[in-house]
Amino acid sequence: MSLVSCVLSVTALAQDQTPVFKAGVELVRLDVRVTDAQGQPIRDLKQDEVEVVENGDARPVVFFQHVQEPTESYADVANRTVAGEVSTNQGAARGHLYVLVFDQVHITPGGEQRARLAAQQFLRTRMRPGDRVALYALPGPGPQISFTADARHVADELLKVRGMGETQTVTATGSLSTYEAFQILRHNEDILRRVTTRNSDITGNSDTFRRADVSAFGTTPASPSNLVTEDANRLANVADGETRRVLAALSDVLRQMRTIEGRKSVLLISEGFFGDRLSREIENVAAAAAESYSVVYAIDVNRHDLDMTADEPVGGDQATAIHDKLEPLGSLAVETGGTLIVDANRHADEAFGSLAAQSQDYYLVGFAPGTSDTKNRDAYRRVSIRVKRRDAQVSTRTGFTLADSPARFDRHTAIERAMAAPFAQQALPIRYTTYVMRGGAAGMQRVILSLAADLPIAGPNQTSRADVAFVVRSAVDGRLAASGHDAIALPASRGDHATTGTGTYRVQFEVPSGEYVMRAVVREPGGLVGSADRRFTVRALDGPALTSGDLVLSAAPGELPVRPIAYTADGVSGVLELYGRTVEQLRDARVTVDLVPLGESHGVVSGSCDLQDARTDGSHASREARLELPLQGVAPGAYLARARVMSGSDTASEVVREVEIRAGTHPAAVDEADAAAFDPKAIVDGMLARQFITKLTNASSPVTNTASLGLERLGARDYPAAVSAFQSVLAADATDGEAAFLLGWAYHGAGDDRQAISAWRRAAFVTPTLIPAHLALAETYVRLSQPALAIQALHAGLAALPQSPELLSLLQRLERK
Repeated sequence: MSLVSCVLSVTALAQDQTPVFKAGVELVRLDVRVTDAQGQPIRDLKQDEVEVVENGDARPVVFFQHVQEPTESYADVANRTVAGEVSTNQGAARGHLYVLVFDQVHITPGGEQRARLAAQQFLRTRMRPGDRVALYALPGPGPQISFTADARHVADELLKVRGMGETQTVTATGSLSTYEAFQILRHNEDILRRVTTRNSDITGNSDTFRRADVSAFGTTPASPSNLVTEDANRLANVADGETRRVLAALSDVLRQMRTIEGRKSVLLISEGFFGDRLSREIENVAAAAAESYSVVYAIDVNRHDLDMTADEPVGGDQATAIHDKLEPLGSLAVETGGTLIVDANRHADEAFGSLAAQSQDYYLVGFAPGTSDTKNRDAYRRVSIRVKRRDAQVSTRTGFTLADSPARFDRHTAIERAMAAPFAQQALPIRYTTYVMRGGAAGMQRVILSLAADLPIAGPNQTSRADVAFVVRSAVDGRLAASGHDAIALPASRGDHATTGTGTYRVQFEVPSGEYVMRAVVREPGGLVGSADRRFTVRALDGPALTSGDLVLSAAPGELPVRPIAYTADGVSGVLELYGRTVEQLRDARVTVDLVPLGESHGVVSGSCDLQDARTDGSHASREARLELPLQGVAPGAYLARARVMSGSDTASEVVREVEIRAGTHPAAVDEADAAAFDPKAIVDGMLARQFITKLTNASSPVTNTASLGLERLGARDYPAAVSAFQSVLAADATDGEAAFLLGWAYHGAGDDRQAISAWRRAAFVTPTLIPAHLALAETYVRLSQPALAIQALHAGLAALPQSPELLSLLQRLERK
């Protein structure tokens, strides 16, 4: 069962190069590419150099983030950000996102072949390891493949793409092309006379027109030109209907991708269409592209050379028809920041290849939209970006819509989509690491996840919380190994005008030894989402040989830091748990530690660990090694703490952990007012409270409703009612440790720490493995200036959970004092 520490610590964060935004504000984000006069990306743009203009009014930029294309190889970036000691989404490995869209309705049969061959060549030769590609043949039938790294499969599926367009249609009055139909509706009298004459000549006289008119419209004959006009209108209506199907399908495809972060290069392969009466539909596609950060590159596959086999149109008419059909494609490309690639059949390979060479360096610019016309959320709203730098060239989309923006997705949907996205999402910077200890069951190891996320500062009286979720799968077969979700309190304002701070989260789970991949997702109340991937190894720690868990270097009481920080005046401290089958295996063990500058091989400080008494649970033994290294004379910087577990002259185990050394002493702890601040929502929204209700519900307990009422009252700060509810639950089952733990917090909120301590002691007694109860006891004793009682509470917890790094770390800090 996963347990979450009952306290989620929050500290302020400096603002350099971090997003600036407010919790709960609906943001519109634009991906903006900025280049210099030579077409090279400008990588040092500042937030105050960017201006957003909506309806002629400048809108303040409240979110600004540079997404920089890594200079390293994809493998090097992945090794640093995914397989490193600390996993992060900042600078994470990501490639291009390509969407191949074949507009089958507007490609004549056979016209798709050259583009299809070029696309296959592109997929087989230009796709990089980090790239992802999707394929859609619209409106169907044909391939419908979402983002995948399997370029070979997509290339094979391209064989199923078929052109289905028709250039000539036979009507009741004769033949008529789509181009001629739209020209006639545009009141082109020359085309109308030409078609009327041609069809009259085909039949030999005008009887065809008279017969068609009498049978279709009554007994009064109409002029031949009127009949042709009516046929033109019917043909145009059919053409518009087919085009609407394609544009609606394209909008749906684009909107499905709106929660997948990053620019998508949409390669729309088509001969084009007539957009005279489709401005709304074209604008809807542009809006969908704006929502999904998609850039449309229109690939023209018309035959621009004269087709001597075709009857109509030829010569100038053919060129005019192609121009008219390409105009909507060009407009769509411009609206989304893309380009129209004309006559791609002549240089299809070069056209596709040029897209692969484009830089992935761009800026995410977020602003709060104007409040006018907020009811019409699906309207396309124009916006422009100005950059205050000489010769800067800006490429971005021209508008946005508020309908169904990612920020409006419900929490469950947003997190699910982030979990399924092809790349980590970078809107919220997050970083996390894992610690591996021996598990409580045979063959299982305990993994502790420690995560930190940059979150918006909570506003006055704000109770909103960020969501956090994680999924762990086997790297071998993709099997689900562990998952969970919880909430993180938003950072509180510290009066330094910062708009972001750090929220932290810890959880533990048990898995067998092996290779695993993990994705963690954090969503702040306004809808911004960050995710990061991690690949890690879980070693077998319950075998016959002497071994050890991971080294824990802590910077504060009870902390399992994502990246440890130590100060030269304080020294560096940590704990390491040794494991063996018997106490005798551990008796002669010794542990040495070297502090090695990162990138070097020789240590600058060395020392030995203080080994505590060995413990045994009957089948396994363990022994705690405590680390204390002075840092006087050590230069600040990045170091590697390397611990060797020795058995005689042999090295039984070696573990390392990166640590940052800073000059001076650890900053003063938060003041007493901040330390005493209590947010009951942190308890009510926590995993332990949810597990408590789930347990009662599954057992069909008669006090389930009472327990739910207790949590509701606790969250509402109605502490007397919460105390009464949890007392009723305990009256029904005196061994319910979670109820006793929650009762303690209800007493604490009411200001009665004496009763709170009694409740927590009861929780720790009936459920010895309830780590939050032991921590709550110890931290309350510390706050009451009773360190000896705090140490006693921690020892009681370690008797049940000897490998708990939370308890060990806090105990070590207290004993040092």
